[in-house]
Amino acid sequence: MHIYQEISEKLREIKDKSEIALYLAYSSILYESKSIAKGVLKFEEEVDMLRSELQKLLIEEGESIGTETAIAVMLLIESIERISDFAKDLAFTVLREGETHPVLELAEEEVNEQVLIVRVDEDSVFLGKRIGDLSLDDRIGVRAIAVRRKDVWLYDPDENIQLEKGDLVLLSGYREGIEILEEAEEEAEDIE
Repeated sequence: MHIYQEISEKLREIKDKSEIALYLAYSSILYESKSIAKGVLKFEEEVDMLRSELQKLLIEEGESIGTETAIAVMLLIESIERISDFAKDLAFTVLREGETHPVLELAEEEVNEQVLIVRVDEDSVFLGKRIGDLSLDDRIGVRAIAVRRKDVWLYDPDENIQLEKGDLVLLSGYREGIEILEEAEEEAEDIE
């Protein structure tokens, strides 16, 4: 694998995991879920590990890619990694059972992107469907962030996961798409 391709793939993975950690942190606050908050900590640890791996690679390959490029990528890594650190801080507010800061409550009302957790039951349109078959992202701008099956959260679920009765699906997307799903599916109340 070419060194630039390897760096690019690791950067993308750090970005994706940081983004998922932030969605999960927001969801953990919204649903007051310690289970989701613990998932944030898992992603934050993975991002830290990836950051270390990529920094080591940049140091080893610094001569071949150039000092300026290596420094630029390191600064980018640190910026992206801070996102997962902020997500961890948000998750700790749930784990410590602290009161939600009023700024977070205001932000929830103002943002266009929303989260929703639905329980797959016998009447669900999700029952028996694979994540990829739902095409929610293409049709209504919503994507599955995580699936909880039998007390285990599967983060960034594979498109081939077939949804079963009792699964919880954490969805994120534009307010309009979430509202469409809220009309079709019942929001899960008890997720612990």
